[in-house]
Amino acid sequence: MPAKPDPPVESDDEQDEDVEYMLGYVDDPEKPTDLLRHRFPSKVGGVPAWLDPLNLPTAEQLTCGITGQTLQFLLQVYCPADDNPVDAFHRAIFLFVSPRGDELAKPGAVRALRCQLRRANPFYADTPAPASQLAPKKLQAAEQKLSLERDPWKVAQVEQQVAQGVGASVAALSAAGPAVFVEQELVVEPEPEEDEEGATGAGSTEVQRLLAAYRSRIAAEGEYDEQELPGEVLDDVEGAAGPAQQAFAAFQARTALAPEQCLRYCFQPGAAPLWPSAGHVPGPADVPPCPRCGAQRRFEFQVMPQLLSLMELDAEDPHTPDWGTIAVYSCPASCSATPVQGAGGHSAYVEEFAWVQPS
Repeated sequence: MPAKPDPPVESDDEQDEDVEYMLGYVDDPEKPTDLLRHRFPSKVGGVPAWLDPLNLPTAEQLTCGITGQTLQFLLQVYCPADDNPVDAFHRAIFLFVSPRGDELAKPGAVRALRCQLRRANPFYADTPAPASQLAPKKLQAAEQKLSLERDPWKVAQVEQQVAQGVGASVAALSAAGPAVFVEQELVVEPEPEEDEEGATGAGSTEVQRLLAAYRSRIAAEGEYDEQELPGEVLDDVEGAAGPAQQAFAAFQARTALAPEQCLRYCFQPGAAPLWPSAGHVPGPADVPPCPRCGAQRRFEFQVMPQLLSLMELDAEDPHTPDWGTIAVYSCPASCSATPVQGAGGHSAYVEEFAWVQPS
């Protein structure tokens, strides 16, 4: 991903006209079984809750482009497509990261895989599973054998252990697969509206606080745009700060509306990531079109830096994951494609595009 010291940035009006962002927060699930695939979860960590449990990603799709090792599962978002309700009645995007978490901005270090199913499909009934159903419908013996052979996390095995009362993270460790992060549910809610009083009366104090925080972040570089900053605060910032300081204050002021947000989601035209830095922002040519249908990919969601503090990571590990943000762009048509052929068989998972802005 080439760095862009002076990227083109759309105005607030261009980015946020009539769009609503959904924010994801992590929380412990009521029951571990709530995060199994038949509940169509959005979640962080644990093992993937594969939407299609049989036609899994190929080994190539799950291989880190830097180390050649198996990628680590970071999170998944369940996101049915309104624009393609027939082919994408069920739809999820899975995000994987390199074991070298300190090099995530390099090409091939982060991969986003999309999977979707019609309402009538071999794996799920067309009505929600009853509360009494603790585990998803088991695959036939031959299918389960094939799934386990292809799955680094042995999810079909983990599912049965979780249904028997073993936590998913513990079950994953017993399956001797790749290292897993602590499993948490992603709870999604609309972004709160701006508090007018907070943006005016408290604006000056908030700006000074944000600017002080910015100045303490020695590593920050490059110009910053005024993206998403509440108007009253923006006026104060412009009079008190340079462009780079404005940018950091803009990011902080917007996220201050919901400080614990770990994910921002909006698949509407005109939506855009909230960049924490002005450098290393993709231009239009940096986001490749969908290789299957040719449509220009569209921003769908971003992983926020706040998630890092909630993942119980080892701060002493030099390879622990780190990012400013991870932005995922996907086919706006959620096009159906011929299954991907790999060395181990077909995959119902297609790759979308992820851009990592370093911290």
